[in-house]
Amino acid sequence: MGQYWRIMCLDTHESTGYLCELGEALYSSIPKLIEELIIPSKFALMPLPIKPFDEPKILSPLEMPPQETIERILLFIPRSAAVFCFALTCHRFLEIGRQAIAMRKKQYIAPWAGKRIICVGNCVEGYPENVLTEKEKAIMSYKSLYEYAAGFEYPTLLNGRSINNILKAVNHDHYYVSRRMQLQNWLPTSCPVSTDEAKAVLLNITTNEYVRQSKLLPEHGIRFGHIIMLYASWTSDPSTGIHCEEEIHWGPWAGHRFEITFIDSVNQDATDVSDIIVPRIKSIMDKDRGTEE
Repeated sequence: MGQYWRIMCLDTHESTGYLCELGEALYSSIPKLIEELIIPSKFALMPLPIKPFDEPKILSPLEMPPQETIERILLFIPRSAAVFCFALTCHRFLEIGRQAIAMRKKQYIAPWAGKRIICVGNCVEGYPENVLTEKEKAIMSYKSLYEYAAGFEYPTLLNGRSINNILKAVNHDHYYVSRRMQLQNWLPTSCPVSTDEAKAVLLNITTNEYVRQSKLLPEHGIRFGHIIMLYASWTSDPSTGIHCEEEIHWGPWAGHRFEITFIDSVNQDATDVSDIIVPRIKSIMDKDRGTEE
């Protein structure tokens, strides 16, 4: 019987929750999820029309308070959908409201970027060197890393689903598709800062090393998430559910900090390890799939 795994972030106290064997998780949606957790994005706001709907020229008493007061009112509205409903009451509130939604959602953009990440198995004993704080080491005296991660929350990401939840609150069935698109254009959208395959890199901030996306061999199904899962793995039992003879349970990058970014933003003294890591990941996955040449 194999062991179970979790991808954990020590700094945010979040984890992917219970996973199957590592050999199965490699071919699931988990590698893509890891990438979404570490790829920073910027918000884009479509410009508002000068007058999206008719409204009186004289401000009502509700609209007259200064912007600081309105922003403070929005702090007491817990849900972004409710903030958007409030914002739709007039043109002035619309700009203030969608800026407030953008500020709320920023915390869900790449929440694990630059944070300590470990892919931990349930047979783990001990922890990587020079990774844990003194407080975390004290916790390890009575529970394992895997048990510690079991108490973490599942990470929250800003994605299309969260935007749809906001739209559902204001977009009833009788609205036309064009009305839905108009509402969606008024909401903030996140755009990954690194979408150019020729420039995107996985940066290990801890070791100052990086892997180029252009070297990932997409025809073999290799992505940045696979590298983190295999290089940041940590457990005492070598049985990972991956059919290869290499020992990958003591990952050299366990507990390191990562970010997907542009090559232009990487320090000039950083080391390109693409030609070392990518062939090894390919060899491991090819052996596991029985397709090694």
